[in-house]
Amino acid sequence: MVGGGYAGLVAARVLARRFDAVTVIEADRIDPDAAPVHRKGTPQSRHPHALLARGADILERLFPGLRAELAANGAPLSDFGRFPMLYPTGWSPRVTTGIPLQTFSRPLLDAALRRRVLAEPTVVLADRTRVEGLALDAGRRRVTGVRTGVHTGVHTGVRMVSTDPPEPGRILPADLVVIAAGRHSRLPQWLTDAGLAAPAALSVDARLSYASRVYRRDARAPALDWQASLQATLAPAARRGGTVLAIEERRWLVCLFGADGEMAPTDPGGFAEYAASLTNPHIGQIVAEARPLGPVHRYAGLGGQWHRYDRLRPWPGGLVVLGDALCSLNPLYGHGMTVAAMQAVLLGRTLNTPDIDGACRSFQRRAARTLRLPWLLTSSLDLGWRTEHVPLTAALSRRVLHRFLRRIPDDPALYRRFLKVQHMTASPATLLIPSFGCSGEGGEGI
Repeated sequence: MVGGGYAGLVAARVLARRFDAVTVIEADRIDPDAAPVHRKGTPQSRHPHALLARGADILERLFPGLRAELAANGAPLSDFGRFPMLYPTGWSPRVTTGIPLQTFSRPLLDAALRRRVLAEPTVVLADRTRVEGLALDAGRRRVTGVRTGVHTGVHTGVRMVSTDPPEPGRILPADLVVIAAGRHSRLPQWLTDAGLAAPAALSVDARLSYASRVYRRDARAPALDWQASLQATLAPAARRGGTVLAIEERRWLVCLFGADGEMAPTDPGGFAEYAASLTNPHIGQIVAEARPLGPVHRYAGLGGQWHRYDRLRPWPGGLVVLGDALCSLNPLYGHGMTVAAMQAVLLGRTLNTPDIDGACRSFQRRAARTLRLPWLLTSSLDLGWRTEHVPLTAALSRRVLHRFLRRIPDDPALYRRFLKVQHMTASPATLLIPSFGCSGEGGEGI
């Protein structure tokens, strides 16, 4: 497993039940006993992360009791319908949806997953280990392992076993190599270095940036009737947005968005002015009243890119790629972590065969299907920032989505169906069901 972040950990959990040994290779230093911390390899961890309903359900099945564990560590839990969202067309209805909303920091989630994965007797973590490329058989038809650079030790459970640094270019053999190294994965280069073809890629860039800061949640402050609040960006005109969410250790995480090249400042004064400029009052209120606990952190380069590994012929045996290394989606829409969990489960099902090489080829084709809906939704909206010609399918999809957004503030029934599609628990076809008024829906204004 190349990559010890979220996607790698979830996939390792699945593989641990199917292989005698699973080695998770990670470039960063990892201390399994340490408190949750941000690390260099996940610069996005300082910004909000969300699990859609489908993703949360998958994690709960793979890691039973995870939701309760996160709650016990201070991650608030409520109904998603109590999450006020301000679209350019108006506020979302305040309704009960049955969709859980749990908010937490990325380090807390990663630490909980890592602890459980490393408890598997078949899993070891090789940290501070840099993968330099792929190893292939003589016919270049099958990946047989990876070439590593720096390698200083492995973790198994809570123990660390020291090892001597190997010679540069050492081969770590494997029956199956899984690439889960994130959006900056070097797999395309590794394939060309090995004499194979690199994939074509679909790209769409909303020129989105995040600027985030953590604040103290004062226990003495008046209670609020929301756990999180958001103002969405939307092409072609709403370039500014933001969100505030309650996370563990009685903290607020405030993130200011900028689309189409708009950027929130990283100096405290400019950050506060940007927050105050938003129409959603909740975000500016927290920035103005709560005590900051650190500096502002910015993260950009959030464009979507889908590497079409499913179209490569031939696809080498013994190799699969998933998560952001396969397709990095605009994080604003919250699909990435859920799609990675779906792909991990799919990988497990696909490997229920003695033909590993055939399973690898089948997985890449089937993994592409998990991306069709989220790619269509995110790319259709993000292409709205373009001034040049936009593909007809994307233009029509965006027109339909805009029409639904205009209706949502006054139609709680439609909003519930919209959320189910957004959370990947229902087909988009459910949005075509007509709404017969709002009576009995429990909606209330903000």
